[in-house]
Amino acid sequence: MKMSERWLRSWVDTPDDIDTLADRLTMAGLEVDDITPAGPSLDGIVVGRVVTCEPHPDADKLRVCEVDVGAERLNIVCGAPNVGPGIHAPVATVGAVMPGGMKIKAAKLRGVASRGMLCSASELGMASDADGLWLLPVDAPVGQPLADYLGLPDQVLEVDLTPNRGDCLSVRGLAREVAVTSGQVLAEPATDLPEVTGSTLRPVQIAAPADCVGYAAQCVTGIDPGACTPMWMRERLRRAGIRTINLPVDIGNYVMLELGQPMHAFDGDRLTGDIQVRRARSNEKITTLDGEEVVLDVDTLVIADDEGAVAIAGMIGGQRTAVDEQTVNVVFEAACFTPTVVAGRGRKYKIQTDSLHRFERGVDPSLHPRALARATALLIDLAGGSVGPVSVEQGQPMWPATRRIDLDETHITRLLGQPIDAAWVGSALEWLGMDVEFVTAGRWTVVPPSWRFDINIEADLIEEVARVYGYDQLAAEDARVRLPAVSAAAAGAEPERVACVLRERGYSEAITYSFVEPGLHAMLTDDATAVTLDNPISDLYVQMRRTLWASLLPSWHYNVRRQQARVRLYERGLRFLPDENAEAGVLQSDTLAGVVGGLAEDPHWDRTTRPVDFFDVKGDVEALFAGSADRPRFVAATHPALHPGRTARIEQNGIAVGWLGQLAPVFRKRFKNIELPYVFELDYDAVARSTTPRFEPVSEQPLVRRDLALVVDESVPVGRLVEAVESLELVELQQVQVFDLFRGQGLETGFKSVALSLIFQDKASTLTDEGVETIITRVVSVLEQRCGARIRGE
Repeated sequence: MKMSERWLRSWVDTPDDIDTLADRLTMAGLEVDDITPAGPSLDGIVVGRVVTCEPHPDADKLRVCEVDVGAERLNIVCGAPNVGPGIHAPVATVGAVMPGGMKIKAAKLRGVASRGMLCSASELGMASDADGLWLLPVDAPVGQPLADYLGLPDQVLEVDLTPNRGDCLSVRGLAREVAVTSGQVLAEPATDLPEVTGSTLRPVQIAAPADCVGYAAQCVTGIDPGACTPMWMRERLRRAGIRTINLPVDIGNYVMLELGQPMHAFDGDRLTGDIQVRRARSNEKITTLDGEEVVLDVDTLVIADDEGAVAIAGMIGGQRTAVDEQTVNVVFEAACFTPTVVAGRGRKYKIQTDSLHRFERGVDPSLHPRALARATALLIDLAGGSVGPVSVEQGQPMWPATRRIDLDETHITRLLGQPIDAAWVGSALEWLGMDVEFVTAGRWTVVPPSWRFDINIEADLIEEVARVYGYDQLAAEDARVRLPAVSAAAAGAEPERVACVLRERGYSEAITYSFVEPGLHAMLTDDATAVTLDNPISDLYVQMRRTLWASLLPSWHYNVRRQQARVRLYERGLRFLPDENAEAGVLQSDTLAGVVGGLAEDPHWDRTTRPVDFFDVKGDVEALFAGSADRPRFVAATHPALHPGRTARIEQNGIAVGWLGQLAPVFRKRFKNIELPYVFELDYDAVARSTTPRFEPVSEQPLVRRDLALVVDESVPVGRLVEAVESLELVELQQVQVFDLFRGQGLETGFKSVALSLIFQDKASTLTDEGVETIITRVVSVLEQRCGARIRGE
């Protein structure tokens, strides 16, 4: 939210400078992101009035103007299409320096002397529109410095509000916070009820009382359709980032910024019958002010007349009843809608407005009558007309009759870590607009104000006490907590264990968006159906990822293009799979994924560098399962995104839990001149089931090693040999290692030789040769039965 410093100070007269003011707001939980000038330096630029305007004798598109700047009249040559006698516009006098750096000098244009320049808003850095001169209102005082007329210099504070502080989306809300934190008085302007001078009444009917807390409407008839928005209001709107449209609409936006109550103005002559607050009918349509035709869902709350919907409640009005330059009869409306009714509608209809932003967060349910009076009074003051009686209807109350919260001083001390003076606590809550009832010593009953939707429990009140007291004023001390015993199994499931394993193996964590670019996503998922976003942040990110590879690969590519020779990235995140049986039709899967490319190790003088291969990444994945009772199996398989022959499906207890492999050759077209990386993806639950390694004392008994050279069919994976040996569950067997693989002379075609090293050790006694040979016999037997293996040379 953007807010003018001058406007804010008109509500609370604080002696703090702008930086101190920003610090106060930030420490109160309302972070000030930026402070920018409301306009450039306008020294030497004054309000001028064109007295005469004649054609240039030697240029068809130029005009020779006599311009009154108060102290004198200047001869100025101008080529703007909207220049003419009687207009008021900014004049840069000789010697003035424009915001772009150009210095104004006396000159001759096609032989005619020119002493100054009539300016557009874009030339002064006040707007992007460059269609012509900046036409000022006819009451702009001739000769007055433009900066004084516009209320400059001024600063604009950009405040980043959390969703729970919708009450601060206005000058009134921010000023209230400044007053409380600085100990100043809130100088809230009085809102006078306009005198009713007309009889036009627009009745209101609320057909959905659970959705609309209250609705108020008031007619103003016979206004001057030519009345313009005054410059002071235009400037306050501009500094808040809102463009001016016409006087009734600008007044509605102004009151919204001032008080926090969204408003809407209807053309009274285009409304038919009573105003109705109801749910949309089946297939009901509305053409919004943006010109978009919207087909409404039946659960959408609308404002309607006898001919149909005229506005989507809390969001946007319709074109049929829009106010324009010919409007003479205006119907102002102000209402309070239940936040849950309007929340999410903007994403559904792809509409975002300032009104919706406020209603989603909650608007003070007692504010709409006051805002209506303020808007009506402004319109009468600026455009004349007659005011009709107010039509007010009430729905179901926003708050229960007893919105009371008990507050205990001992709880404040426990949560904040220090005692806070009880008298000060009561006063601070009253400063925040709460009704505070003293019960007993150190205990209160508190009723939050109507504008605070985020205060529901005692902890919320204690947070408010801390905010006003000052987070930086709270004493710091070491926290003392009682830690319960944690089982070894639970410790193994800690996310930090998984992250630590990967970091130790050279990986860096990546945090990426969950929405991805459709082209790459389709290649990775073989065009599988994906969840499509209704309101994407850009055209590149329109789908929710089915695989984390779609997020990690762009990050890998980004690093490789910047000459990173060794890239190892991992991410833990969610995959989103369409599923009609899941909540909201989307199944979310907790997933761990990685991408590895480039060199296997950093270059070093005593070893030869080599590119990463399948077995490097396989070792990383195996390390994630270290300590698990259910070791993973790597089964040769095919995947649409992975290289044939360099792909494995990862299984645990016969259930597929992930994939490992190199990107398929088809990706070479996308990642040109780059060695394709290896990737893996695992169900996180499978990794988290690993247990923490337990300490065992080192045996004093000697180790015994036996090597076996086996001949097996080429199709038998080496891993199956290891599994066969381990299936015997030999207590004495400590380790099985593969130390040699041979193909070639001396072996039959289609066979290979695999050498296994078996390490034996007994925990209690020394193994004998006879005992080891008995074990070897069992090992050879199971290898023959399960793998068709035979001892080489037999």
